[in-house]
Amino acid sequence: MDNQEIIPNLNIDRSYPHPNPSISFWLQGTRSSPLLGFRSENFPESAEVVIIGSGLSGASTAYFLLTGENTPQNVVMLEAREVCSGATGRNGGHCRPDCYRGYSGYKTTFGKEQAFKILQNEMDTLNLTEEIIKKERIECDFWRGDYFIDVAMNQSCADQWSETLAEYTADGADLEGIVEWIDDPGEAKKLSRCAHAHAVARFSAGSLWPFKLASGLLDICIKKHNLNLQSTTPVLAVRRPPNSEYGSWIVETERGNIIANKVVFASNAFTATLLPEFKDKITPFRGQCSAIIPTKPFSGPGLLKHTYSFRWGAPRGDYDYMIQRPKDGTIILGGGRSQVALDDQIDQTDDSVKNPAITEYLRVVLRDYLEGWGEESIGEGLFSDWTGVMGYTPEAVPYVGPVHGKSGLFINAGHSGHGMARIMTCSRGIAALMKGANWEATGLPECFEPTPSRLSSSKTVKELWMERYAQGGQMLH
Repeated sequence: MDNQEIIPNLNIDRSYPHPNPSISFWLQGTRSSPLLGFRSENFPESAEVVIIGSGLSGASTAYFLLTGENTPQNVVMLEAREVCSGATGRNGGHCRPDCYRGYSGYKTTFGKEQAFKILQNEMDTLNLTEEIIKKERIECDFWRGDYFIDVAMNQSCADQWSETLAEYTADGADLEGIVEWIDDPGEAKKLSRCAHAHAVARFSAGSLWPFKLASGLLDICIKKHNLNLQSTTPVLAVRRPPNSEYGSWIVETERGNIIANKVVFASNAFTATLLPEFKDKITPFRGQCSAIIPTKPFSGPGLLKHTYSFRWGAPRGDYDYMIQRPKDGTIILGGGRSQVALDDQIDQTDDSVKNPAITEYLRVVLRDYLEGWGEESIGEGLFSDWTGVMGYTPEAVPYVGPVHGKSGLFINAGHSGHGMARIMTCSRGIAALMKGANWEATGLPECFEPTPSRLSSSKTVKELWMERYAQGGQMLH
C-alpha cells in the first residue's frame, strides 16, 4: 500500500463510512474486544432514544443519558461499521486542551466572552475525562503529564503565539501556572529536544487509548443499563412518519426500521448524509497517523516526558502532533498535511487507503525533529500508519444541541479534529438537554449551538480552508 497511488473505489458510496477501512494501531491492539461484531440479541422496533454512531461522542452520550436521574427507558445505538471504527478509533490518542492558541481566532469569530468559554471548556473536558475514567475504573492507559509542549518551528509561528498570549492576557486571562511561555531558542531546544524550536509553550495535557475509553463506556452501558447496540447497521434515513409533523421519528436501516422519540446524530464527518442542512457545514477531512518504535535514545530513561505539537507559521502554516505512550514507549505521530494538496484531504472519506507521500514523511520526519534520534535498527522506526476521517465546521467548533425545526433530533458532531478536548463535556451537555435542562445548565459555550444563524454562514468549510492555505495561516487544530 505504501508505494501505491490512491485509487478511489467508484463503487463505494462516499457519503457513508468505507466498509473495509485501514486498521489503526489502536484497533490492531484490541482485536480481542468482545464488542467487535457485537449486536444485541433483539433488533428493536421502537426506542425512546436512538444514537447514531459508536465513537466517543456516541458512547459518552449514551453513558450520560443512562446514568444519573431521568434516564430514558430504552436506548439503541446504531453503528455503520464496527464499534468505534471511525475517528475515535483512529486519532492520535491526545487529550490536549487549547489553553491559549485559538483565542484570537475565536474572539474574531464569536467575541471575547465566547472565546474565554471555549478555552475554559477544553480544560473542563480534560478534567471530566480524567474524573470519569477514575470513577468507572476504565483501563485505557490514561496518562496526564505535567506538560504538553507546543513547539514553534519557525519565527513567524513564535511571533504569532506571542501576540496571541499578549492579547489573551490583556483581555483578562490569568495564565499563571497554566501556560509557561519560553521564547529563548536555546532553552526551547533543550526542553523540547527539537533542533528547530524557536519557542515553546507548555501546559497540562494527557493521552490515552481512545478505543478502550469508548468501548469501556459502552461496556458499562450494555451490562449495567441495557443499552441495545447494533454494529454493522448503517442508517439509511431519518424521517417523520407519514402525515406527522411532531412526535416520533422513523430510523431506517437495511435490517428494519426503528420508531424513536429522540435521535442523536453522533456521526461527525458523515452527519450531512442524514441531515442535509449540515452539508458544507460539517465537511469530511482525511488525516493520516502513525505508530513508531523509538530508537534507543528515546527509550527507557530517554523516554519523552511531554506530548507535542510541531507547528509552523506562514508561509507553511500546518502542524504535526505526537505522543509517546508511557506504557510501552510507542510514539504516535500524526500530520504530514503539507505533503499533499488540500483536495487530497478535504471532502475525502475513504479511510481504506493511505497517501504514500504522507507515509514517507511520517517514516523519516522524527530524524529531523528530534536531536539524537540516530540510526534505526531493524524493528525500530515506522511500525504502521493509517487514515481517519474528521469532521470540520467553518468556525472549528462543534454543533451540540437540538436540530432547529426538527423536534426530537439532536446533534453532537463537527468536532473539527479536536474531539478528545471537547467530546466528554459536549456529551454530558447534550444528555442534560435531552433530560430537560436548559442551555445554561450544560456549562457549554453558547456558540456550540446549531442555530440557524450558524448554519446560514456564507462560507463553507472548504472555502475557509482554501483561504487559510493561500495565506499560509495556521489550522486551529
